[in-house]
Amino acid sequence: MTDRTEDSGNIQVVLEGAGRKIVVFACTWCALIGADGAGKKRISLPATFRVIPVECISRVEADAVIRAFTSGIDGVAVMGCHLGGCRHNGANLRSARKLELLKPLLDTVGIDSRRLFTSYGTAHEYHQFAQAIESFCSQIGEMPPVSAWSRSFVRAMSARGENE
Repeated sequence: MTDRTEDSGNIQVVLEGAGRKIVVFACTWCALIGADGAGKKRISLPATFRVIPVECISRVEADAVIRAFTSGIDGVAVMGCHLGGCRHNGANLRSARKLELLKPLLDTVGIDSRRLFTSYGTAHEYHQFAQAIESFCSQIGEMPPVSAWSRSFVRAMSARGENE
């Protein structure tokens, strides 16, 4: 079950139930259509992910990814058009570079960079969407929950504030 609330223009996604929590930012022109195609073909997919449509993956900022992790999301997938095939003048190329730069930062603060997944495909590749989600969900399922990291991070930041 998904509960969506609008908060200052941001969508906060709360996933209920057991299992890992995974958020997928999906380009409305490619990945979202692929997700829809997988659903229409009744391809079995894990129930632990939720899709957030975005006009282009270039709209997914690094702080949105970090906020997802600090709020307890175990994995973030950013799925867009083929590199070089973006409707927005190659915006996904810039986004791909930006997301690759984010991975070392995630490792530095103790979040395994494998928790951030990027994929690029076309709208008719519903099978690619399904395979990518299945693989990513399986990978996240083998990792400890990110909530353990967020609790230790909050404790470390609180201790740091007391020492200053």
